[in-house]
Amino acid sequence: MKVAVYGFGNQTYYRDVLKVSENLGGEPPYGGSRMALEFAKAGHEVFLADPRMDTIKPEFKQKLLDAGVKLTTDDVEAAEGADVAVLFTPFRSGLTVKIAEKIIPHLGKDAVIATTCTMPVLVLETSVRNVLFMEDREDVGFSTLHPAAIPGTPQHTHYFIATNELLEEEIVKPHQIEKLKKLAEDTGKEAYLIPAELISPIGDMGVVATASAAISALEYYAISKSVLKTTKAMTEFQLAQAFQVVSSIIAKYGIEGLVKFLNAEALKKSLKSMLFDEKVQKVAFAAMNSLENVSDIEEIVGSLEDMASKFEPEEKTFLSAPSPMLISYMEELAGEDVTRGVVREALKKLYHGENN
Repeated sequence: MKVAVYGFGNQTYYRDVLKVSENLGGEPPYGGSRMALEFAKAGHEVFLADPRMDTIKPEFKQKLLDAGVKLTTDDVEAAEGADVAVLFTPFRSGLTVKIAEKIIPHLGKDAVIATTCTMPVLVLETSVRNVLFMEDREDVGFSTLHPAAIPGTPQHTHYFIATNELLEEEIVKPHQIEKLKKLAEDTGKEAYLIPAELISPIGDMGVVATASAAISALEYYAISKSVLKTTKAMTEFQLAQAFQVVSSIIAKYGIEGLVKFLNAEALKKSLKSMLFDEKVQKVAFAAMNSLENVSDIEEIVGSLEDMASKFEPEEKTFLSAPSPMLISYMEELAGEDVTRGVVREALKKLYHGENN
């Protein structure tokens, strides 16, 4: 296959900020360039495009050239006839969409564009629909080749590939998923097929929160069933409401808002009344221990009391309704097409903002 990779990877960030070699192992180059190198070593024709190629260390570029990777600053050159285009480009940036729009006319038939840790693939696919229509390229599919680790480190043993499961509209064909699966497996990596909606929560850095939330939900369900004897529907609603409110506070007011509104002392007293079984409620007991030892966190972030006292919300917002339920009611009131259109445009605005 011809594979076009976009984005070398910020080697300075990996070296000076994350200190990847010391903390995680492996050797540079890391990121998109490492993916390109491994694809080439697996026998594929690989182009790596980056506008700042002249700033990359010569020894890194030589490693890629020795493996057979063709280096270019021309996005279109890399895309010509490509079967797979991998976007290892900045997170929450219009650049990712601009590259996709530029290369779509030049990709091979039935090509697939794969995001990595850049933006949710659903946002990208929505953002370029007009280009797909105008260029008569509805054959192009959208998925992910998410490394869910830093490529080039020993931890990178897998790729997450987005599927249509949970989606109302298909964004990728089965044979396009097979292309990505083969590409991953050719490099000795395990390919996990994951619903597109879950790629970011599971694959990105927020997985530490996703994992904690998921196991705490199962813990609460177990206690609800064995001790509290509440109905499954009530348990699920309470869980959805709790997660929705916390995520909404963070989205609207940031970490300062979370500290302001979720009083640590109040949390401790309430949580203590829900601790029934230490063997089952490992996350809940760990949360209590963390609340009682919050000074460990304060050593890094500063005084939570000061943080809370300095924060005042500029405007109010709705927090309580679990989002799928809220959307279903919106559909009843405004119609499915209007609601979907609003949600799509809101997602585009969210991810086309500043570089993060």
